[in-house]
Amino acid sequence: MDKRQKDYYFNLFLNLIRATYMNLEKDWENVAKEAGLTHAQQHALWILHLDNGLTLEELGNIALWNKSTTSALISRLEKKGYVKKDKYLNNSRTIKIYITYEGKEILEKSVGTKSAFEFMSLFEHFKLEEIETFLDILHKISGMVGTWDLSDFQKFLKTSSENLSKK
Repeated sequence: MDKRQKDYYFNLFLNLIRATYMNLEKDWENVAKEAGLTHAQQHALWILHLDNGLTLEELGNIALWNKSTTSALISRLEKKGYVKKDKYLNNSRTIKIYITYEGKEILEKSVGTKSAFEFMSLFEHFKLEEIETFLDILHKISGMVGTWDLSDFQKFLKTSSENLSKK
């Protein structure tokens, strides 16, 4: 592939990914707002709903947030009563984060709205083979760009997806 062709495809890819991300973020923010959450709070609750009892570092690695962002977010969720922190094995240095009953309720409320239903039914417009091909390619691309260590993210993605497919 020559440089002009590479530039052409990369321009399309970069701008389509950005437009998709920006629109997804805006739509997800609107869905979360209906329940009184930010999309980051909703995302943290979703992760804990699927993999409860994570450390701050594990949660940040899965959500792709830095430590200070994760810590501030969890503090706000804890004040609202949506998560609780517990020392792990009586070790004051290791703290695990758990979603509470109230956290599960607000999460269910946020993903149970009409907006969420419409937003989350995005893939109904495609054939199963198209969805699987697209997600496979996206998965490959996510591992090819950036410098973030995705090992916790990849592990979470695999186990949470497998668990959701069993429900």
